Amino acid sequence: MAAALPAEASCPECRGLFQDPVSIHCGHSFCRGCITRRWGANGRPFPCPRCHQTAPEKTLRPNRELAKVIEVAKRLSLRAAPGRGARCPRHGEVLKLFCEDDRTLICLACRGAPEHRAHAVVPIEEAAEENKEKFEAHVRILKDQREKLLGLKEAEEGKSRKCLDRVESERQKLASQFGALRRLLDARERLLLERLGQLGREVARREEEKVNGILGDVAAIDGRIRELEERCRQPPCEFLRDIGAILSRIEEDGAPKPTEPSEPQGPPTAIFPATHVVLKEEALGFRASVTLDPDTAHPRLVLSADFKEVKFGDTRRPVPDTPQRFDSSRCVLARHGLTAGRRYWEVDVGHGDAWAVGVAKASVARKGRLRVKPDAGIWALGRCGPRYQAMASPAVPLSVAPRKVGVFVDYDGGRVAFFDAAQETPIFVFFPLNFEGEEILPLLCLGRGGRLVVSP
Repeated sequence: MAAALPAEASCPECRGLFQDPVSIHCGHSFCRGCITRRWGANGRPFPCPRCHQTAPEKTLRPNRELAKVIEVAKRLSLRAAPGRGARCPRHGEVLKLFCEDDRTLICLACRGAPEHRAHAVVPIEEAAEENKEKFEAHVRILKDQREKLLGLKEAEEGKSRKCLDRVESERQKLASQFGALRRLLDARERLLLERLGQLGREVARREEEKVNGILGDVAAIDGRIRELEERCRQPPCEFLRDIGAILSRIEEDGAPKPTEPSEPQGPPTAIFPATHVVLKEEALGFRASVTLDPDTAHPRLVLSADFKEVKFGDTRRPVPDTPQRFDSSRCVLARHGLTAGRRYWEVDVGHGDAWAVGVAKASVARKGRLRVKPDAGIWALGRCGPRYQAMASPAVPLSVAPRKVGVFVDYDGGRVAFFDAAQETPIFVFFPLNFEGEEILPLLCLGRGGRLVVSP
């Protein structure tokens, strides 16, 4: 549309639509920038580029009417749709060139303008192809980056899936372990309640026997009282008849003594009290090496070279009879014990049908027949033929027949616990105990044909 304007709408100097039009002394109009550059190059006087009329002074008057006309032409040009027919807002010509320096579309008239004369200019088709190639190359780079990111995403998702699978596996394992533990504790509860019930019935039976014995003594005393009272009521002759025999019997027998009431037989040392159940996982954290002390071994006991195994020998060994050595009970102690802390070890008891495994005070009697009982300073499990029992007072029968026994000592907590090491289940706990500051040593006892192996 700007091309349809009369020639007077174009600057005679740059041939484009006027930019900030001004009139000079002769009345001709130019772009302010064009006439200023022209006059700045020539110096005084100031000629008109069109009619060559000169003036001694610069005279530039804004041509507002022409500026309004040019502004309307520019707005109409800017409204034209972009594309092949898009026109230059300055010159009104079709935009056919691309200035690579300014990265903008220009027309043929702009190519000759001073601001573009020294720039690299190419046809818009060529510029579009070159830039499309750049765009396509960058698109390929972006696609590669996108593929790498998607690969990273899949790798992270794979790692997350593996972690979630491990978490689920651990959850199931934990649920299984705690389920087994709950079943074990339920079974132990039933067993212990049954044992306590048996103990209660035994106490009631013993009480009944004691009471019946006392009542029998009372009845006997009542009979003697009646006999003597009846004798006293007889006439003197009758009373004194055979008096010597009666007095002799009284002096010989004395009055029948009533049976002293015994202390009620309470439960044995605690069997798994609810707040002191020891789990093997707790004990395993205190596993320690145990070696046997040959200086304490009974002469019939033979120790291995590494002092980890003991067996019943065929004959008595010719060993010194020192104060430390057992001379009657076929027992052996470990070299090292404990006076504080905790310790766990295991003993293979699968060979022989007579043995005892546990701990003893360092002051335990070494001479004479040994009573394997808590009151003798020994806390142990044992086997005698088909019977397995905890050597409490009284002994507590066991419902298990372990092949390997785990022993756990909590010195400060006053506990000695036993486990079926193969089944990883608790068997029996002695609690509460007071070791009175003495050293506690591992103890092994065995009968004819037996063999015990300590680990680790």
